[in-house]
Amino acid sequence: MKATLANYFEEFEPANDKPSAPHPESKSLVQMPRSDGTDIHPWVAKNAPRIWQELQDLRYTLYHRCSRAKFKVSDKQDKDTFVLSGRESSLQIVSNKARRYVLWRLRILAREQEWVGRNRTRTLAIG
Repeated sequence: MKATLANYFEEFEPANDKPSAPHPESKSLVQMPRSDGTDIHPWVAKNAPRIWQELQDLRYTLYHRCSRAKFKVSDKQDKDTFVLSGRESSLQIVSNKARRYVLWRLRILAREQEWVGRNRTRTLAIG
């Protein structure tokens, strides 16, 4: 009788092995309902800061998640989920990523308005 490797492993193989049931798909992201269906881009367009002080107030509101001047924070569900109300409409922030995206859009807006950046120093020196 010739011994093979398969002879030694037959005793470890299960006789009636059923395939495992497929795992139900888990939802990793919880879908949060929007308060009024507003998206970030239209909200920033409608509620964009008109002057430098409004930009500072809005950034303070987003960084500290508390109300300041014309920008109000309400419906705080946890640290990262809240509703930000501006002059014309409100925006539901559902994650830290969304909050940081709004701050990034405001940074771009500030550069376009020449409130910050290299052009600001030239403008102040001339004016």
